[in-house]
Amino acid sequence: MKKGLLLTALSLTILLFAFTSIKKASYTVDTSKSSVKWTGYHLAKSYEHNGNIAIKSGNIAVNDGEISGGTFIMDMTSLSNNDLEGKKKTKLEGHLKSDDFFAVDKYSEAKLVITAVDGNKASGKITIRGITEEISFEIADVKVTDTMVSATASLKVDRTKHEVSYGWTIENAMLSNEFQLDVTIVGSK
Repeated sequence: MKKGLLLTALSLTILLFAFTSIKKASYTVDTSKSSVKWTGYHLAKSYEHNGNIAIKSGNIAVNDGEISGGTFIMDMTSLSNNDLEGKKKTKLEGHLKSDDFFAVDKYSEAKLVITAVDGNKASGKITIRGITEEISFEIADVKVTDTMVSATASLKVDRTKHEVSYGWTIENAMLSNEFQLDVTIVGSK
């Protein structure tokens, strides 16, 4: 009788462990399939610039088939522009990487940490130029399987909270305080 109870308890423990390991999972971000598109707005001239920032590394936590957290490192030295060409493109990229904006020589990485998720609403912390601020955003297009997870998100970032301010006061006032990050994340086990 004791042997039967012991085998039953052992079997239940193994099943519980197997279920728990499927229930909670961690996925590594596939940097070749993930992307960050940035968009900045000039208020006075009614135009925008956009480009990309490479994701350097990251992980996504999943619980009960839903994203529950994650950490994402962006390579700020990869910051590029998509809407200009030639010298104008090179000039803008250099300007954005300079101390006037993202100071990538000093702050080569930016970081997003998702600390809580409730349905499609996420909250966390974003670090740019070494300054960490709270941020809230929505997660969309979530797909979770045993081997893969993917999602998109659109974040509005207040650049002034991260000291991303062009030095010339008048020109700085012409730029929207917010820029947008459209993120696509794909992770695998």
